[in-house]
Amino acid sequence: MSDHHITPLRTYLVIASCLFFLSGVTVWVSYIDLGSFNIVLAMFVATVKASLVAFFFMHLLWDDKKNLVLFLMSLMFFGIFVVITMIDTEFRGALGFNPETKEPITKRAPFYAQLPLTDTHGYPVDSHDDIHHGDDDHH
Repeated sequence: MSDHHITPLRTYLVIASCLFFLSGVTVWVSYIDLGSFNIVLAMFVATVKASLVAFFFMHLLWDDKKNLVLFLMSLMFFGIFVVITMIDTEFRGALGFNPETKEPITKRAPFYAQLPLTDTHGYPVDSHDDIHHGDDDHH
């Protein structure tokens, strides 16, 4: 017969408070420009929140340790895949050209070449003609 773990209500309330606090931290940090560190911090906070949910609300902390090892390994592999993807997208244009096709690498997808160029407000660049479209900060 298996032993069942009964988690006290206080533990659930503490973990729920931590999750609310970390959600607030996520929103607060989104208003601060930390450059490329923003995504690292957001992913770290999201991983901590997911771990708290898995450990306490899903009882992984008190479950069979094989399940805990599988969970931690999946987090590790997910982290490796995210890091590899981020490295690829960040340094994709470092060569300057694609070694297979010998064509220049651009950061714009080919789909965007079909679209008209627009300014920061979304107005077409070529039909500009000093019309301010109703906003004073448009140049």
